[in-house]
Amino acid sequence: MPSVPAMRCLGIIACVALGGCASVQDFAGVPRTGHQADGTYVVTIEEENMPCRQIKERLDILSRQIKTLPQMAAYEQENTPSTVGSALGRMFGGPGAGLKATTDFKRATAESDALNGLLIKKQCV
Repeated sequence: MPSVPAMRCLGIIACVALGGCASVQDFAGVPRTGHQADGTYVVTIEEENMPCRQIKERLDILSRQIKTLPQMAAYEQENTPSTVGSALGRMFGGPGAGLKATTDFKRATAESDALNGLLIKKQCV
């Protein structure tokens, strides 16, 4: 029978190894559900099982967000950055870099595109 310290060590190694699986998937380019590092979105199992009506309702919410986020980005651009990260993003990034509204816009657009694809796949349109 292994000693208690050896068992703890094995437990820690197992936790670290399992915790790194998400990172390995990202490096390997294996898609997982949700927002991807390349800016796209992969629908979840729950979203795939949603009825067409619920998908359309989610798309309506995303559409309203997409319409208002450019104005929020303009407002955010006019104001002083609230964090060092956003300040550096504005200084060294491209247009809209370091703005939360711009990031939210990109994420909402990617999710909307994926859900529209799901509507077509499910023949909801």
